[in-house]
Amino acid sequence: MAWQEILVEINHCNKCGFCLPTCPTYQITGSELASPRGRIAMVEALARSEIPVGVGLEEALTYCLDCRACETACPSGVPYHRILEAGRDQLWRERPATQRSPWIVRQALGAVTRPRRLARFTRWARRWQKVPLPASLRQFFPMLRPQQPLPPAPRNVPEAIYAAQFFAGCMMSAVFPEANRAAQHLLTMAAVAVHTPRTQTCCGALHWHSGDAEKARQLARQNIAAFEGTTDLIVNTAGGCGAMLMEYGEVLADDPVWAERARQFSARICDWATVFLRYGQEVSLVGEGERVTLQNSCHLVNVEKAGEDAVAVLERVAGDTFVPLPSQNRCCGSAGTYSLVHTDWALQILDQKMAEVETQRPDRILVNNPGCHLQMQWGTTRREKTQRLTVEHLANYVYRAAWKGLQQQSGASTT
Repeated sequence: MAWQEILVEINHCNKCGFCLPTCPTYQITGSELASPRGRIAMVEALARSEIPVGVGLEEALTYCLDCRACETACPSGVPYHRILEAGRDQLWRERPATQRSPWIVRQALGAVTRPRRLARFTRWARRWQKVPLPASLRQFFPMLRPQQPLPPAPRNVPEAIYAAQFFAGCMMSAVFPEANRAAQHLLTMAAVAVHTPRTQTCCGALHWHSGDAEKARQLARQNIAAFEGTTDLIVNTAGGCGAMLMEYGEVLADDPVWAERARQFSARICDWATVFLRYGQEVSLVGEGERVTLQNSCHLVNVEKAGEDAVAVLERVAGDTFVPLPSQNRCCGSAGTYSLVHTDWALQILDQKMAEVETQRPDRILVNNPGCHLQMQWGTTRREKTQRLTVEHLANYVYRAAWKGLQQQSGASTT
């Protein structure tokens, strides 16, 4: 997007400040440079050549979580994310190639485009939990916890009436593959036939938010091509991925070959919980008598507008008590590679979240994004009262409830 177009978007901002209470970084600092309003002002100054690409601008833009909560509060409908990404893209272009991102971010960006390698590392890491890691990697220790096993695939499922394409995601398929399997089993129980194109790749969200727009567009084109040939919904289990996929139309808006194909692709994106809520009304969900809480993906809430669907599915689980967090829909501080680079701020946001968890006293924390999964597991290890808490993907929890419901129905039919 050209600077002239960005300035048009910026002119819609009337500097009212309604965004400030929704911004996690402003809340922990009280600084205008850490607020949406301040960041917009910095990008405007850059666009008008009033300031150079320097430390002040870099700090303002890279410390943003890009959670998009500010957009939900803006009375003028300012597309803050477009302004932010334009500034980050300029930062990326101005830096030497070797300085565009920290070493740990470069490793992460490389890993997500090689999910098989990432999966091998995850298996190795879970096997060698006591191997010391650099400080920047210690937050990944919680991901080494063994996940609660899933029941086997359901038998006697209904004949498929609907069809969906499944986006596996790099982190989900490599680190939390059981959540993908659980979601697929649940959709099958809801009479939805699920197909997974083999040529799909990383959604490109980490690259896009880090400023590497060209690599993100390359990945977007590959995914669009992988899912063409059908008009089926494209479902996924990661709020961050879903938001990125839903905005391919924006990402490739200036590409005359791919713009319309991207728009059609984005119109098909849907969270797995939304599809299950729509078609799985006959699936009985029975819990274990637990108290459960949810950390909703901020991108699922603010971009996909599907956060309430996750809650609605959760509330259908009979026998369990759902205890919502006051900040259920607010960012947990993970934000892709953010917690690797800005660990101090990420921890402040996380500790506030975990204080709420302590107050609610749940038995289980549910999540619907891999970054949230790692972040909340990290959070449980930091406080004595939460160290025994289980963190798992919403799909795992719901599938176990569906399996128990199926067993109860089978028992009732034989008596």
